[in-house]
Amino acid sequence: MPTSPDAVLTVVLAAALGLAGIPVGRATGRMVPLFVRHDPAPDDDSGPPPPTCPHCGTEIPFLRWLPLPRPVGFLWHGRCPACAATVPTSAATAWTTAAVFAAAGYTAGAGLGMAGSGWVALVALLFLGALGAVLSVIDVRVHRLPDVLVLRSYVVAAPLVLGGILTAPHLGGPGDLVGGVGPAAAAAPGVAAGALIGMAALAAFYFLLWFIYPAGMGWGDVKLSGLLGLYLGWQSLSSVVSGTFLAFLLSSAVGLSLMALGRATRKTQLAFGPFMIVGALAVVLVGDPLPLLI
Repeated sequence: MPTSPDAVLTVVLAAALGLAGIPVGRATGRMVPLFVRHDPAPDDDSGPPPPTCPHCGTEIPFLRWLPLPRPVGFLWHGRCPACAATVPTSAATAWTTAAVFAAAGYTAGAGLGMAGSGWVALVALLFLGALGAVLSVIDVRVHRLPDVLVLRSYVVAAPLVLGGILTAPHLGGPGDLVGGVGPAAAAAPGVAAGALIGMAALAAFYFLLWFIYPAGMGWGDVKLSGLLGLYLGWQSLSSVVSGTFLAFLLSSAVGLSLMALGRATRKTQLAFGPFMIVGALAVVLVGDPLPLLI
């Protein structure tokens, strides 16, 4: 049986983006060692330490409006501008980024989720995937979601999402992804409003959880929630519910599994950021399952 051209394009796109994800992840992975764990005392309001070289302790400055280190070429060569020592990269970040990029390529080629909405939408999701990979590794490692990465990512994500909305072709698979043109101008204001509502609603929800029980929810999770809500609301408001539910479901499943294996107790704190990111990425890449269940 001959292979469908669309199927071939889907596989090629997934493979190409997966391979591209390796150097991207190796570059962003150099940011992982810059952040250390911060367990302040109850009366300590100094805030977490800035990103620093793991060798000499010198602060590595970041660009003012972008989630990137300021020293030219740092992400590629990793040399500290003060001591010239090489900051190692994170293999986990590289492979996670490659996996997310490959998944984005496959869903884009298959016309699934938001990745199938056009090239700008795909770029927006690749940015979220690269950011999500490095944030997840940092959160697992030191239980932090650094402001220099989370807050400055809004500056990048917002125009990418807006561009994805304005350039979205009619969906229908890889053919539309490659050759589709013409924004759905009539629907764009409603879609943009949904993205903003999703951002505000999810941030408010996580803020409420943090306000009620600060020990059970990190402030970094609250800051990240708005960014994820922007992407989920871009797809649909029900996606905000689905992505959030999936995050808590995955967290509970992993926690119970670790307890059953004797690797954790009821008081063990798990980094929640990775579950938030996985839940959001799964819904925006594959699609919102909630309409199928109602």
